[in-house]
Amino acid sequence: MRLLHLLSICLSALCIQTLTAQSGCPGCQTALPESLPEDTLYLQNIPDGEAGLPYSEDVSFRMPKTTTPVAAVDSVTPPGLTISKIEIISVDGLPQGLYWQPSQWEFQTATETDGCIKICGMPTVSDSFVLTVKIKATVLFLVQEKTFPMRIYIAPKVSNTDGFSMTNYTGCGSAEVTFENNVPSGGADGFSYAWDFGDGTTSTSENPPPHTYDEPGIYTVSYEATVDTAGYILESVTVLDVDCVDQLGAGVPDLYFLIKLPNDSVVFNSSPYVNNTPLPYTWPVSLKLGEGNYTLFVADEDSGLKGSDDDCGTVPFNILSGDTLTAGGLTVILNIQHPIEEVVSQDTVIVYPLPVAPTLSAPQGLSACVDSDSLVLLSSYGAGNQWFRDGLPIEGATDFLYQPGQSGDYQVQIGTPEGCTAISNIASVSVHPLPASPAFSNLNNSLRLFDTLALPAEYSLQWYNEAAPIPGETGFRYCATTGGTYGLEVTDLNTGCTNFFSQLVVYNPAFDCTVGTGNPVALAMGIFPNPAHDELHLRFEKPLSGEGLLRIWDATGRLIRTIPTAPGATAMQIDCMNLVSGLFTLEMISGEGRGSAKVVVAH
Repeated sequence: MRLLHLLSICLSALCIQTLTAQSGCPGCQTALPESLPEDTLYLQNIPDGEAGLPYSEDVSFRMPKTTTPVAAVDSVTPPGLTISKIEIISVDGLPQGLYWQPSQWEFQTATETDGCIKICGMPTVSDSFVLTVKIKATVLFLVQEKTFPMRIYIAPKVSNTDGFSMTNYTGCGSAEVTFENNVPSGGADGFSYAWDFGDGTTSTSENPPPHTYDEPGIYTVSYEATVDTAGYILESVTVLDVDCVDQLGAGVPDLYFLIKLPNDSVVFNSSPYVNNTPLPYTWPVSLKLGEGNYTLFVADEDSGLKGSDDDCGTVPFNILSGDTLTAGGLTVILNIQHPIEEVVSQDTVIVYPLPVAPTLSAPQGLSACVDSDSLVLLSSYGAGNQWFRDGLPIEGATDFLYQPGQSGDYQVQIGTPEGCTAISNIASVSVHPLPASPAFSNLNNSLRLFDTLALPAEYSLQWYNEAAPIPGETGFRYCATTGGTYGLEVTDLNTGCTNFFSQLVVYNPAFDCTVGTGNPVALAMGIFPNPAHDELHLRFEKPLSGEGLLRIWDATGRLIRTIPTAPGATAMQIDCMNLVSGLFTLEMISGEGRGSAKVVVAH
């Protein structure tokens, strides 16, 4: 059941990976530095991108021919071994909206090492992403997988108009938008601004602070900049009529004019005069005016005779005066301009709604043994899922259910086409390992557990014959009275996980292991390893109820060591370094009884 399910998940992941990797990203071009060594591991840096803009970049690489370049960055890998084949497995961690495709999937490194990966699409979110490039290398007859991290930075979206720019102008659930004024004042006077953020708030600041939109919707941002830096300019003066004649000529005045300040200083002189001035007549001026009062003095030029120029009229004016002014017989038109630049722009902020976070459930609980298929995590969404373990996405895990194979904190995430995501609650999963296999030996019909030290801290044993439990047989050893298939089951009492070992036992009628010696052995003990080298470990089937005594005899029957044991002891360790190589007998005496065993010490 579990294998079928896992196979289904793997096939689904392969299909998704193939579609993703080959979606619209063909035709990358390899471009490597000319000075690159022949046997090296090289991955080109991935260029940055911007959210919301098309992205298409080629990332070139060179695969190594031997393990030496890999060993330089991974000390676990031995150098100097020939790599016969390298396969590209995946590129994980790409920002949403980007896809990838390599120039080829498999490299025979003896003849081909260079390639590239095209990354393309349109990233929907901004952040710094760490990608994981996974490859599979064949070294001799061994196949190993290696991963290499790479970084890609996707800058926030930037909107540009004539008047202003926005950063992060889209968001999920909310958006904090930063504005940049494209018509800055630079500290000069004459600039004014009006912002309307589209959500009922406004500002007259030149550079408003970041603005938060905390509700989904479409917001129109309006901007107006008024640049009033040119001031008031008298562009021209037109004389329509005058109250004077040329006393020295034909009666038609030769006109010129002066513009004076209240202190009688001249700020503009139209000289030279216009001979026999035809009216109306216009003089260009281009005089920047201040906020004070001015006087326009029109005169008839009389050939330079001092004091002979005729006064043709005087008109007072300022920047607020009308276009046509009359004083006596003098009528003039003053063309006063006030240039004002206005920059009006609009742009849009979009806040997408967040999807409803999925609910993660575990119908069979959050704890199971590693070989169990009962541990299942379910998402409340039937599609669009991405499973996470310990905050990292699980490759290919996009189904509505997931069967964890290891302990960790699991979540499931749902996404929308706009790049908005919502993640579920955390499910803390405990996947317990199986206890070590309870392998046993058969010596003269006596079945005995090999390694008692490999038992869990808290355990139970059960012997089986032909798949049926043998009542009351829960110790380290069992005396077979018939042939058949015998098994031993160990249970970790802390986790409930079990393991089972069985073998065919051929019964030897020459031995009867049920016959005692007259001194029944009530104390069962396990010994490991045997033969021993540096150390020997003993494990008692039950804790000693009182003080015990371990005696060691050599092959000649000489007592060479006596070791006392404390009440409650369940195991002990013996230093064998001071024992010569040979056969020894261990005798354990306690309140439970007496036990003995043969041990070989081999230095």
